[in-house]
Amino acid sequence: MSNYKCLVAKYKEQPASEIFAHFGYSRDQGETWETPYKRLAKMAKDEDWNFHRSEYIREDRNYPILMNYLNYTFLRLLEEEKIAYSSDGNRACFNTGLQTRNEKDIYATFFKNRSAEEKRQPRWTLYGFFDSYSKKLSDFSPLPDIASYIADPVGLVFNSSCEIEVNYDHIFDENNDRLPESLRGNRILAISAMQGAVDLLKQKIMRNYKVAIPS
Repeated sequence: MSNYKCLVAKYKEQPASEIFAHFGYSRDQGETWETPYKRLAKMAKDEDWNFHRSEYIREDRNYPILMNYLNYTFLRLLEEEKIAYSSDGNRACFNTGLQTRNEKDIYATFFKNRSAEEKRQPRWTLYGFFDSYSKKLSDFSPLPDIASYIADPVGLVFNSSCEIEVNYDHIFDENNDRLPESLRGNRILAISAMQGAVDLLKQKIMRNYKVAIPS
């Protein structure tokens, strides 16, 4: 079992053994540490990869959602043993789960950092992102699969025999400002309204399972 805890470094003094890869960039060419993510975002189908709430927005970050997505996708693939390696062990590859505008899968590829141990650096370095038709992926056959989060399809359908447990204390005490103004000062009325909403929602789900999204 590997000791990897993240795809790229989370903090400056993090041990190299916990980090899978180094994402390089050319500062003298005007690139920044976000450049690799910018390239991936440009290559993939259009998505909004930044936050919109002011408390989460940072001037030096334009792709925080993409960064988190890529990191957690990598960790899941690691669990599923879906990271592919070339026959000589010098290259690595995984399926990002993203697609180009032409519906081609996008893969992250890496080459082994031969001076990793000497310089206390991550074992791998990002080579680039390529679609499934690229000759840059010729070392990997078959190409690795996307991450899977569902072991049993039954888990996708809401079981109507189960009770829906609502944490009313959490909603009323900690998120009171999100309730309609008429319910904020009346706990009994608020809980009654929520119970009615849950019952109505359950009836909707029983008629259309797509209303409920597993998480």
